Amino acid sequence: MKTTHLQHVHVSDTTLAWLAEKYEAVDAMDAEKYRRFLSADCELQFGNNPIVQCNNEIIGGIKHFWETIRGLNHSFINILGNDNHFAAEAIIEYTRKDNLVVNVPGVTIIQRNEAGLASSVKIFIDTTPIYK
Repeated sequence: MKTTHLQHVHVSDTTLAWLAEKYEAVDAMDAEKYRRFLSADCELQFGNNPIVQCNNEIIGGIKHFWETIRGLNHSFINILGNDNHFAAEAIIEYTRKDNLVVNVPGVTIIQRNEAGLASSVKIFIDTTPIYK
């Protein structure tokens, strides 16, 4: 996860560190490390796909998506909201299976519960460039 282009941050340093660690797990494509950031009943919406409920199903879906790419890296631009409900804008650098790198803008809205775990994750992104 890169923060070199970060312009606006409206969350605490603790939440920014949580977000950085969460996306380090994503960028490493480490499903079990990523799971530690999700509540058991977390719900996820990725692009125009149906909502997935419960972290076991989320992890299965994420693993399936990661099998279709070689790698990814998030570069955050803005993080707006508060420590329990925020939006993170990023450019995601995807390395496709043919080694072509494409940059795709996206926004993720995360809601966290009292324990600090993600209870809702909504990822707004068009993944079409990854598969062209």
